[in-house]
Amino acid sequence: MNEKLSWFWFTSLLEINRKTQGKILSAVLHPEELRKLNEETAKSFLNKRQYRLFLETRDESYICKKYEELKKQKTDYIIWKEPDYPQRLKQIYDYPFGIFRKGRPRESRLVIAMVGARSCTLYGREMAGYFAKELSGRGVLIVSGMARGIDGASHRGALDAGAPTAGVLGCGIDRIYPKVHQKLFADVEKQGVIYSEYGPGVEPFSFLFTQRNRIISGLSDGIFVVEAREKSGSLITADCGLEQNKEIFALPGNVTSDVSRGCHRLIQQGAKLVSGPEDILNEFPKFRVFSHNVCQFDKNSLARGEKMVYDVLSLEPKCLEQIASEARLPVTETVTSLYYLKRQGLAEEILKNYYIIKI
Repeated sequence: MNEKLSWFWFTSLLEINRKTQGKILSAVLHPEELRKLNEETAKSFLNKRQYRLFLETRDESYICKKYEELKKQKTDYIIWKEPDYPQRLKQIYDYPFGIFRKGRPRESRLVIAMVGARSCTLYGREMAGYFAKELSGRGVLIVSGMARGIDGASHRGALDAGAPTAGVLGCGIDRIYPKVHQKLFADVEKQGVIYSEYGPGVEPFSFLFTQRNRIISGLSDGIFVVEAREKSGSLITADCGLEQNKEIFALPGNVTSDVSRGCHRLIQQGAKLVSGPEDILNEFPKFRVFSHNVCQFDKNSLARGEKMVYDVLSLEPKCLEQIASEARLPVTETVTSLYYLKRQGLAEEILKNYYIIKI
């Protein structure tokens, strides 16, 4: 049996985590050696469940059949020795020996992981989309975890810029989780790439997401935490990044917001405070040579009323009366100005007569 099929069997069909894989290889040196061991010897390396899978899956015809099923699902399996294996990921000490992939990777001189709370605020969602779109427009590849909230907004921001993005799953490569991200999953696969350490059929168990975080950070040059509570999976990703010698960035938020306390703690511990894309790009001066200038919106091009209304809008929702009062305009003129701002994509009505700025 060829080497790739041996690794596929070892890393996927036996369902052994990366830590245990390393321990086994320190004794038997290669997956094919393990597969050919007699049953009694193999039993000394494996727990009961792993041993049962060993007996059920070691047949070469079974392994070949499972591998062929990957092709039907348009899924690639890449081992660490192949040139197609992500080179950044190979630099971490506990890189996966094999990884599953849908879509096609795009080369980028700079990769930034954007992570944050699933139950994020409107502010967090808007800022994630804004930063992802701006950075992607400069040639930065955005990688995230395909989860609700900040992850989804980051992927969507990159896609809206017409750029690729990379997603990392905490479940099998054939699982769409959460299910509401079916379209996002399809769009990321079409325009970018999706990775998973886990093969088809693996359910999204919570402990797998913790293991997944090291891959998100491993694929990147820096980790940008947009929103995070004090005890958050996003902080685990940041910790992985620190261990991997990555740059860590954090977005400040409202000091009374639980969902920003993790970011504020990171900043206190030395993460770089981010208020604009330049704060990230400045940490990578070699990349800046290849990046494009951000096209800044010139609000002076707006009509007088539109400019006055635009100046008082923010990411915090404001009602029509409040906007009119702060802009010192009649309500009728404020309504007209908001209409034109919405048409230009500069304002959004999120509830009846409640508006936010669109960055």
